[in-house]
Amino acid sequence: MIEKFDLASQPPLPVPAAEDYARAALDASRGGWPGVAEHRDIAFGPGDWQRFDLFTPTAAVEGGADVVIFFHGGGWTNGYKEWCGFMAPALAARGVALAAPTYRLAPDARFPVFLEDAMKAVGAISARLAEYGCNPKRLFLSGHSAGGHIAALIALRPDMWSDAGIDETSICGCLPVSGILDLHHPAPPPGSLEERVYLDVLDRAEDDRAASPLNWLDDLSVPLALTWGEKDTERVRRSNENAREKLENSRQRCWFRTWDEDHFGTHLMLRDPAHGWYDILDDMRKGTA
Repeated sequence: MIEKFDLASQPPLPVPAAEDYARAALDASRGGWPGVAEHRDIAFGPGDWQRFDLFTPTAAVEGGADVVIFFHGGGWTNGYKEWCGFMAPALAARGVALAAPTYRLAPDARFPVFLEDAMKAVGAISARLAEYGCNPKRLFLSGHSAGGHIAALIALRPDMWSDAGIDETSICGCLPVSGILDLHHPAPPPGSLEERVYLDVLDRAEDDRAASPLNWLDDLSVPLALTWGEKDTERVRRSNENAREKLENSRQRCWFRTWDEDHFGTHLMLRDPAHGWYDILDDMRKGTA
């Protein structure tokens, strides 16, 4: 078990609730779980950001374990892959591996750079999975908050997969958790998180629509499960509800589920290995087997 993570310094988180979440996620992710093999800080390139953690079932899985690639949140300006490890025991019990990559953060790496980083991470992770008893043809993308936004955009931009080394048949589904699906705002209030997107996250203001998964839903080519909290932020609730309306007649299989949680609770709830979110994942996996 890890006593203390060695994390690079980052700007302060914007609200106390985010600080509480970060502490809880790190505390739950220290490891030492039965049934889980921990492979931390696997390098896939020379950059400090080119690392991922991989947690695999200790029990052999016929054909190799399915893999959930989970992107951390943090508003694109903060966050660590070490926030995600606590999901490993629940996934390993289902014969599923968890990969948690990192990516460069804004404002140094503005959109689309962090999306391209995340795409490359998926391609690089898939190239290494067979070494660890995992199935590189069975990838399920997920993430929380900004990580959910990134996971959704990867799933919705198959035109970018080849350049990132992603096999077009490998992504079997996407499950954003409290994903921010719409970055467009006609008049973001000064000092708001919406204004922060334009000041720190986007390279150009006009990129707000291209950076919004909501505007790419017509290109959905894999099963999609959107989950968010009934007490979530207004922009998360609104964008997911709008996505649900747009996907009403989708030919792809979709799931929509809300939980009695706030924005940070929708991730921390997954500390419970019996949580219903894992049932949605199981349902998606069965449908794509």
